[in-house]
This record gives sequence, structure tokens and C-alpha cells, in this order.
Amino acid sequence: MGVKVHFLLEDLLVEAPVGTPLLVIAVGAGADITFGCRTCSCGTCRVRIAEGLDHCSEASPEERDFLAGLDAPPDQRLACQVVVQGDVAIEYLGL
Repeated sequence: MGVKVHFLLEDLLVEAPVGTPLLVIAVGAGADITFGCRTCSCGTCRVRIAEGLDHCSEASPEERDFLAGLDAPPDQRLACQVVVQGDVAIEYLGL
């Protein structure tokens, strides 16, 4: 069983296995998301989970602290840290 990931800005819809990291899905699909450090410290891959926030892995303490420093609302995540468990719609924000 797979998940559907909709990258809103480019209207790109892709399918992937449940439990796939969003980074892997985005890179494999050629989605327009910039990944810098890939370790939750630069913020270049910040996204808004427009739909399906409850289908994303929980944020780690490091990710929560980083996003809190940006005063980011709860629907914003770092794409390099998200593991997708169900259908989601993503809007790329960058830093």
C-alpha cells in the first residue's frame, strides 16, 4: 500500500511506499525543494504540510527547537526530517 504526496507549487502528484522519508520522495520525483544540510540545522527544506499533518512522523526535539526559533506554526516542518505514513499535500517555503 502506498501514499500520495502532492507537491502543491508545481502540482506534482507522486506515489511512494508508506514510511518513506519525504526527502527521498522529493528527490526521486524531482520536486523543487532545496535540501542543504539534511540534518535539521539549516532550514532550507522548510515546508508547510497543507493536508495530512497527522500522516507525518512526529518532529524530533531538534526539529521542534529549530522551528520554534523561527516562530513557525505547527503545520511547518523540515522536509529532511519527515517520514510519510499517509497522503499529504506539501507547500515548499524555504528559509
